Amino acid sequence: MSHTRPRRLRTLLTAAALSLVTLVAGGCAGSGAGPADPASGSSSAAFPTTLSHAFGATTVAAKPERIVVVGLKEQDYFLALGEVPVAIRDWYGDMPNATWPWARGRLGEARPEVLARAELDYEQIAALRPDVIVGLSSGMSRQEYDLLTKIAPTVAQPTGDGSWAVTWQQMTRAAGQITGRSAEAETLVAELEQRIASVAGAHPRLKGASTVFASTYEGQYYLFSPETTASKVLLDLGLTMSPEVTALTDNANQSATISRERFDLTDVDVAVWSEAAADPGVTALLGDPLYTRLDVRTQRREVFLGTEANGALAFASVLSLPYVLDKIVPALTAAVDGDPATDSEYSAK
Repeated sequence: MSHTRPRRLRTLLTAAALSLVTLVAGGCAGSGAGPADPASGSSSAAFPTTLSHAFGATTVAAKPERIVVVGLKEQDYFLALGEVPVAIRDWYGDMPNATWPWARGRLGEARPEVLARAELDYEQIAALRPDVIVGLSSGMSRQEYDLLTKIAPTVAQPTGDGSWAVTWQQMTRAAGQITGRSAEAETLVAELEQRIASVAGAHPRLKGASTVFASTYEGQYYLFSPETTASKVLLDLGLTMSPEVTALTDNANQSATISRERFDLTDVDVAVWSEAAADPGVTALLGDPLYTRLDVRTQRREVFLGTEANGALAFASVLSLPYVLDKIVPALTAAVDGDPATDSEYSAK
């Protein structure tokens, strides 16, 4: 799917959000959490804590009990740390409670409210009485940030990073800091980094092989920047992206559309397509002579993901990356050998 988000605030939201100030002051000031339960793993000594971000710095005074996620994938990080947000923003995939299979079991009996992806509903967010609002992967604007901070302390995306460039390590550490579980977060980072390195070492064919992360979303052909979280996972496994693709996708959306005449950019050692092999867009691609004549096709050096596998790679979280390592890496290795007889098709739905 495309990472382009044609979402902008409507002028009327400013007035609507300003009207929420009285509501927030009267009933949404936060739970005033006391000392943490030692069994929870969090510590009241970790508070207050201050997080820097693109619009300055936000202080979380006490352990938040009501976390509202307005980013598109932060839920994985809080769930990994044993904290269930009261609301999660939907990204795509129509998953129950906007929670994907690799994280769903961590909800327990909780059923977080789902926030729409298209546009923030400030009245809905205020009614949730959040102690903190987290938008590390939201790409929020300054105007959105200013409106959200009238409801509760808000943590925006890191300085200098687009909404798709924030790393899973940054997200894990931020979630740990917000919840008073920094030590646990560091353990998660260290263990997963070690596992990624181990898997990369066990698949030496990937080292130095060229790749692209591409999509046929809505009838157009996209290439994604090596700076997106999904692409960074591929690079961490030893794959490389060309300087031409890097330059072409060096923009705010961290992606670029290409014409059929530039299918040559996908003629790499292993091309990763976000859609499943049965997707109508892929069907059109595989029927196009400008693509089928390329070595990447004649040697079957593609991996077609589908919704669940693409979601795991796009989330690139401490919960989804084990899925990537277990299920997608073997397909990458099969594709990169250049042998058409090797089955590299990944059949996730």
